[in-house]
Amino acid sequence: MENIQCEVKPLCDLCGSVGVVVQSGIADPDGHLDGSWSFQRCNNEACGVYWLDPAPLPEEMWKAYATYHTHSKKSEGKFGKLMLSLAQRFIKLRFLPVWISNGLKREGDNIRLMMLADEPKGKLLDVGCGGGRFLQRMKKRGWVVEGIDFDEQATKKVTSKYGIKTYVGDLITCALPANTYDAITLSQAIEHLYNPKETLAECLRILKPGGLLVMTTPNVNSLAAKIYGASWRGWEAPRHLHLFSVETLRRLTQQSGFAEVDASTYSAGAAIVYKVSDAIQHGRPPNWLAAVNALYLSYQQELHEYQAQKKQVHTGQNVLVQARKSSR
Repeated sequence: MENIQCEVKPLCDLCGSVGVVVQSGIADPDGHLDGSWSFQRCNNEACGVYWLDPAPLPEEMWKAYATYHTHSKKSEGKFGKLMLSLAQRFIKLRFLPVWISNGLKREGDNIRLMMLADEPKGKLLDVGCGGGRFLQRMKKRGWVVEGIDFDEQATKKVTSKYGIKTYVGDLITCALPANTYDAITLSQAIEHLYNPKETLAECLRILKPGGLLVMTTPNVNSLAAKIYGASWRGWEAPRHLHLFSVETLRRLTQQSGFAEVDASTYSAGAAIVYKVSDAIQHGRPPNWLAAVNALYLSYQQELHEYQAQKKQVHTGQNVLVQARKSSR
């Protein structure tokens, strides 16, 4: 295991208020980094954000991504991998009629396009673009697309593979021109940022009047977070620096100057979080047959969570925010 240098964060990064520890004993889910972390919740009712304490020094954060699932491939037995792949297809077919009748498939299709299916085609920036598959998807649908990511190797691959223009680094330091984009997306990205408040302000600046910002991020009030405690994959310490509920991210977005802000939660794709959270809590399944059973149960949990939101609102796996800049 590798050590990563951290600093104590006694006060909220966003408003400077004191907080209360809401979860401790969180380990690196990838098992690569030594240590454990906590999350504090801001006591300021006008803020309420959760923040990581202690947090890695910015110059040390690269260590947290050295073996991250978006940057490396984990070796698995070929037979077990094949059986899991076949089982996943079968399970999806098994649940498909229920997903369609309940609307969960439609929810997943909308999230796959980051809620932009009905938006007029224009210029799109994806913040935290990773491997660029979303940008290529939108490019095929007629959008003019650009991406930005802190990982220079990832951005080079996006440009060489898809011919998409990319930027390296932080959105703020890139200083892109004002009133440039019709839409900006942050898919599972804002939780990784040291400066979410400033990033939202920058998104507002570079959006065109009437432009749309769409964000997704883990929901600290999700059913899975309550079930799994410190083993919930959504904590993702020490890579996730700030976490939100529907209300906290709605407030922060409104405070950043967006004219219209809609916030909700969704469950599409939650199965993988249940599967990994269960593995963190109980250990990896000992064989492929046990892994198939765990996979099946995770899809059951996703469906249950989706249905439960009718009575337990805002308890889906992820927060979804759609915010529009004033057209004036």
